[in-house]
Amino acid sequence: MLLSRELSLFFKLDFSKIPASKRAQALQQQLLLLSPFANPGHYANWQAGRAQVWIWDQAALLERLPQAARYSVLPDSALSLNSPLLDGERLVAGIKGLEWQRWRDGQLDDSRWAAHHTTELPTHELDLSQRSPLQAADRQLLQNLGMASVATALLAALLIQIGAWLDLSRSQEQLTAQLAELEEGSQLQAQARRRALQSRDRWLTRQALFTHSQSELIARVGEALPSSASLWQRYDYQPGRLQIFLLDPSPDPRDYVRRLDETAMVDSVQVQPEPRNGMVTLQAVPFAHGGEQ
Repeated sequence: MLLSRELSLFFKLDFSKIPASKRAQALQQQLLLLSPFANPGHYANWQAGRAQVWIWDQAALLERLPQAARYSVLPDSALSLNSPLLDGERLVAGIKGLEWQRWRDGQLDDSRWAAHHTTELPTHELDLSQRSPLQAADRQLLQNLGMASVATALLAALLIQIGAWLDLSRSQEQLTAQLAELEEGSQLQAQARRRALQSRDRWLTRQALFTHSQSELIARVGEALPSSASLWQRYDYQPGRLQIFLLDPSPDPRDYVRRLDETAMVDSVQVQPEPRNGMVTLQAVPFAHGGEQ
């Protein structure tokens, strides 16, 4: 199933310094940062450690066209990879409108959708009946690798959860034993109480972090951002602190604060625009219990 270029976002990502066996996992992590959609679909074309990636709103696509769930989705823009340029720019006529492309060293370096012809660049007409850039065997291999990566991630998550619950159970037992020591002399009682309270605080903190994952917080925050926030540069997440660096040519700090407050996931939101380069720095304090203030 072909998807019009206007419905997808394009990114070129460099994974050349990452081992080949870990690139699929690294791509999934980048999708979490780059996608503004809660349920994104994506198509990736790999070339020598670099990936041309198209991302779209899978939930919106299925709502408009439920039968899309039975087919593989391919952005029409990806068909242009069968007719590459060595270097230069061109326009590509797809299902709807035109796409501006810049090529460098035989790889698609940048892509933007345009509804109308605005330059005198040469125009390439897509053959919408041609096969996708990857052969069937290659697509099946990528699907198998993706499924193996998901299975590995699920197994790792399960092992982490089991270990975390065992650790929490041991912490509870230690807390009970420490509280029993409070019945001894006044000085020992005060010392034991301090140790017990510290253990309890650590246990509650770890329990809160275990219950509400980082990915849920990032997804909720990403959904709340305004449409002008076009691209996340990076983010820094630590218990009690979230910092996000993104691009926004016309930020409204009050709108950012209102939107993030409405998520009930963060507090103390601070917005620092950088007019010179269009960068915006967001700082907030995640709630420990997913919105309980």
